Order: sequence, then structure tokens, then C-alpha cells
Amino acid sequence: MTKSSTPNALGLGLILFIISVSLVACSKSSTSTSKNYNASEKDSYILKISENSDLCGAPQQIAIEKGFFDDVGLKYKVVKIGQDTSNLDALNAGKIDASNSLMASIIQPLANGAKLKITTGLHTGCLQILTKDDKIKSAAELKGKKIGVTAVAGSPAIFAKRVLAKSGLKVSDEKGDVSFVTYQSDQLGQVLDKGEVDTIALGDPDTEVLKKQYGFKTLANSSTDKGFKNEYCCVAYVSNDIVKKHPAVAAKYTLAMQKAANWVQKHKEETVDIQLNQNYVAGSKDSNLTSLNSYIFKPSYSGAYDSFDTVASDLRKIGILSNDVDLKALRINSFLKVKNVK
Repeated sequence: MTKSSTPNALGLGLILFIISVSLVACSKSSTSTSKNYNASEKDSYILKISENSDLCGAPQQIAIEKGFFDDVGLKYKVVKIGQDTSNLDALNAGKIDASNSLMASIIQPLANGAKLKITTGLHTGCLQILTKDDKIKSAAELKGKKIGVTAVAGSPAIFAKRVLAKSGLKVSDEKGDVSFVTYQSDQLGQVLDKGEVDTIALGDPDTEVLKKQYGFKTLANSSTDKGFKNEYCCVAYVSNDIVKKHPAVAAKYTLAMQKAANWVQKHKEETVDIQLNQNYVAGSKDSNLTSLNSYIFKPSYSGAYDSFDTVASDLRKIGILSNDVDLKALRINSFLKVKNVK
């Protein structure tokens, strides 16, 4: 009885295995074809993108001015969201469909359910920590000192906390080794010059402007420092609604942003001229070009995907992300892979 039933059980098991493999194969096939993020498909939806007036927003500005959005057949309109509204708030409220931001600033919102997908990394760079005190040679020497920022949760502050943590300092809000003090952006140079703070953290090209104006020196630079210089700071993203309802539009937007970023890498001086002439960015050509020359515009989905893991891990270490966040799942859920995007 036992001998005769064993072959039957094995045979039944083999049949069930074959069926299950077939079902999995079908499932994978249907998943890969049901959402075709292909820019060649037609879609007349008008994508709403936020107005961008940052130096590091060059890819979007160039995509508009050089017609890269038009070349891929993307219909779009630029939306002014105002200084009191962030790109993420505008996107979650449905005012815009797509934008680009510093990746470190959107990882915590993504962990909290922000309705967006990153589609490509755009470039490196953007942020610096400046000081006036020649005696301060490294971030490790900032223990017990003050650092000026425009917002304790802003990208410059997050960069500063990561730098401090890598230097062995505690950066928790309650018992940190360094105090963060907030000011208006146009006050940062003055408070550092007067000695009200020991350092300031801010974005380019204001960094270069203040260095020339006050003689400040760079203590840390995300464009050049080990551990940061190859990291994608700025990424492009689209809302989840666009992903679900207009996948071709998401693809067109991503490919155009990548083309524009590649163009910027080869034409940085012309990019700065366009930014100034079209009033995208304030400042001087020399300061702006100094900053832009320190960035690497090499658009990459995989590069952003890898950088996400590094940044997210740092954010957990400094307490911005809680320990119960599944970083692997967060990264997988935060990205959208578009056809023909590397």
C-alpha cells in the first residue's frame, strides 16, 4: 500500500509544481506588459510641472528652453506654486504632477507615504558647509558649536547632519553635539560674519557668492568630499496618479529630463547663460559656473537607486528615519523603471 501510493504522490506533486511554475510565468509576463512605460505611445495629457528657479534645476530649465520636452512629444505646463509651498506638498495636493528635488529631502516623506515615484537621478553636488573660523579644520571640531540653516529639516541641514555623524558627532534634536539655529536665507552670511554661529549650511550658488563676499571657506562640500561626491543629490519624480493613468507621459518626462541633463554636462557655460538670461537663477555668471562645474550631470536610474540606499541608511543613523522602516521595501516602492532608461 505504501509502495503503490508513493509514485502517485510524487506524480501529483510534479503536476502541481508544473502548474505553479506556469502560473508564476504567466503572472510575470502579464505584470511586465500591463504597465508599458514607453515614450513612443501617444498620450495627450498635459503634465503639470513646478516652476524651478534653482541652479541645480538646470535639467528642467534646459528641457524647456532647448525643446527636449517637445522632442519626445510631451505636452506640459509650468505651474507656479509659491515660496510657501514645497514641491512635495504641491504634488500630494494634485497641483503638480512632476518635479525634481534633492533626494535626501524626499526619502522621509516617501517613508510617510508621499505619492510619487523617482524615475531618474540627474546629477551630483549642490550643498556646502561654510565657516569663517580658520581654526575649524574639520566637522569633528564643531562639537558644542552652532550651525545656521534656513530649516532644520531642509536639505542643507540634512547634509550637515550626515557630515557631522560621519565625523562621530551626535546629531539628535534633543541631545546633539551641535546646535542648529534657523534664519532667513538672506541672513546666513551676516550671522556667520558676526560670529552668531560657527558655520552655515546652504545650497549653491549662494555658497560661492558668500565665499567671495565675506571670505568664508568651505568645510564640507557634497560635490567634492569623499562619501558624497559620487552620490546623486537631485532626482526627477512623477506622481503615482501619472504612473497609473499616464505611463507614457511618465516615460516622456523622464527621457526628456535625461537628455537635458546630458546636454548640460556638455554645455555648462551656455547653461549658466540661459539660466541668467531667462531669469531662472539669480547671481553672477562666475559664481554660478563655479558651482555648476563641480556637478556631474550623468543621468541614471541605477545611480539614483544605489544612492537611495546610502542616503536612507544615513538618515536612519541620524534619527530622521525610524528603525522600523524597511529600507529595502522603501527603495523598491519609491522607484519607477522606464523603458530605455539606464
